[in-house]
Amino acid sequence: MNTPEEQMKDVGFFGIFNHTFKAIISRRKLFTQITLTLILPLTLIFLAHYQISNHFFSRLENSYIITYGYDTRYRSITVTDWLHYWLFKILYFTILLIFSLLSTAAVVFTVASAYADRDVTFRRLIKIVPNIWKKLFITFVFIYFTLFIYNVLTGFVLFIFRSIFGYTVFGSVIMLLILLVYVLVFLYLSVVWQLASVVTVLENVNGYTAMQKGKQLANGKKAVGMGIAFVLYGLLLGLVLVYELFVEYGDDVAGLLMIWRVLIGVLCGVLFMKLFLVFIVAQTVLYLVCKSYHREVVDKVCLSTFLSGYVGETVVYPKPGEEIQLGRAQPQTPAQMV
Repeated sequence: MNTPEEQMKDVGFFGIFNHTFKAIISRRKLFTQITLTLILPLTLIFLAHYQISNHFFSRLENSYIITYGYDTRYRSITVTDWLHYWLFKILYFTILLIFSLLSTAAVVFTVASAYADRDVTFRRLIKIVPNIWKKLFITFVFIYFTLFIYNVLTGFVLFIFRSIFGYTVFGSVIMLLILLVYVLVFLYLSVVWQLASVVTVLENVNGYTAMQKGKQLANGKKAVGMGIAFVLYGLLLGLVLVYELFVEYGDDVAGLLMIWRVLIGVLCGVLFMKLFLVFIVAQTVLYLVCKSYHREVVDKVCLSTFLSGYVGETVVYPKPGEEIQLGRAQPQTPAQMV
């Protein structure tokens, strides 16, 4: 993270991953403590969700059993079953949100501190995180609401086209095109959301304003950001499939003994933790690259001063519109203007 500020704008796809791993290695001890304290519970909750959710899905989806001919025996699902299911979902998303907020706050602050050459201990970081996650919560609410609306609209469009074209070849082609557009838009939105999360921690904005700022920063680096998101989400999906096939259903699908399922499950858990950490560090590095690309000042001294506000130190903030992190465009040099 010691790359000069004016050179950060030239960092591309591989460069961002390179800076990500360098940042993790440079503060290996601190990131290990963050991983074991915050990201490990996040991973355990994420994996436990599959175990419990599959049990509920099997009860709710297999609501009838066909026996002989037209004889169908219905297994009724009570209101209590649905109540337990949705209570579990609410509890899961609540706990997941809490640890996501804490993990994001801790990792972004640590990466920013490394960039600003500012020392921070784990004990001090744990005291700082509660002051950050409150701002992040507002931004996360807007992110989840946007994701919900986006998925609902996509589902509605799919339903309309399926109703019109049915299961024909042309209809299948249309469905694939819609899903392709869905993935591309989702990748772009994920870049905006990731940048908005970092903006919330390192600037004096949150919520919808942070998302607008994230959208502005993404301009010019969309391809790089979407490429990074594609790789990380692809790895996440691959790990989920491995966990489902060889751990959750390892005895039925692969015929694995319990000992092998446990070992594979532990390995998947470790990889999930590392992937979650890389995800948050990479989005912070992408933020710094985007800021440099737009010639917005991220002066290390000023950034360190800004971070001091979370520690409780007395900080004199710049006037509105002149914040270093919000970014005044750097004046172009004569060489740049030619």
